[in-house]
Amino acid sequence: MIPEKVFEDIICKYPELVENGLTLKGRQITLYGRRIDILFEDKYNRKLIIELKAGPIKDEHIGQILSYEGMLLTADDPTLRIMLVGTRVPPNLQKSLDHHGIAWKEITYSYLNKYIEEKNDTFYLSFFEKEDPLIKIKTTGINEKINDHLNIDFKLTQIQIEELINKFRSSENYKNFKKIIPQKMTNEERAKTILERNMGNLNHNHLKEIFALVDEPYSFNYDGKLNKGPWFGLLLKPNALTIFKEDENRINNWFNILTNNNIPVDRRFEILKSDRYYIKGLGIGFKTLFLYILEKSKYLIWFQGQHDGLRIVYPKLDKYTGKITQYFEYIDVAKKFAAQCNFEHTELDFILTRFPKLVVQQK
Repeated sequence: MIPEKVFEDIICKYPELVENGLTLKGRQITLYGRRIDILFEDKYNRKLIIELKAGPIKDEHIGQILSYEGMLLTADDPTLRIMLVGTRVPPNLQKSLDHHGIAWKEITYSYLNKYIEEKNDTFYLSFFEKEDPLIKIKTTGINEKINDHLNIDFKLTQIQIEELINKFRSSENYKNFKKIIPQKMTNEERAKTILERNMGNLNHNHLKEIFALVDEPYSFNYDGKLNKGPWFGLLLKPNALTIFKEDENRINNWFNILTNNNIPVDRRFEILKSDRYYIKGLGIGFKTLFLYILEKSKYLIWFQGQHDGLRIVYPKLDKYTGKITQYFEYIDVAKKFAAQCNFEHTELDFILTRFPKLVVQQK
């Protein structure tokens, strides 16, 4: 599945995917007091607001769009239109949307891929072909088995856990990975130096340099193939590239909140969701990555791939929710795991994302 940012970019570039005769008027803007994804003008000069979902439309989205529509239609613009667009609209929800008179559009992943191929748009086509090396393990049939494993109450014995860790530690994949650790750690320290020296005066060039350092495409062999992809993949690109469209004052205000140790971390994250500070694409993975870079002894990088890997060896850890309160629990458990297994913190993003595959292979 492509990131929502990429889906939005494609729709804005090719509005005919939604309907013919549309003209882009704005994106991620505030209209009548509400932040909207995309604003078009249709061929009859009516405003068309698009609420975009890069994934299946769900029950709760109907309630959201009804509330959303009710608030917007209180404005003095009776011709305003609202449409819910997703990569899948289940048949039962199609009926419900039609019943409530809500316009919708299904643009499936396969149709979008084919459309981009026909346009010979190599830039956006790359997002359909690329797999994130850290978050998603590209092995036929294995993801479904991993999900099945994580959705049942299954516990490894201590002996099985030790065997799993020893197997991983002795693997050629881990030995190859260890060779790039020194450069990875050096790059993270260089990124930290840039951040600390320029905090409050960060510009786009500083951020580009930091991104290049932490997302360097380290070359190492994994499963007999040379891995040349960026280290974090979708965690930074293209999701977080929206930051380069932001005013540098807004960027510095965002980082000032993120790194303000006088404010509790959960409160910082809440503040960064407000309209005053919000920057689309800078999700929990991005935020925790930068906290980790600045204070490795206190913070860890956190995203679902790592969390699910840790649940393999600590099944009492709750399923990933992305809520900041769960982040602190993850840090505690992950640090215990690293200490018990004699792993460096900087290795955890690699190690934990590989554990589900090992479990499936040995079952």
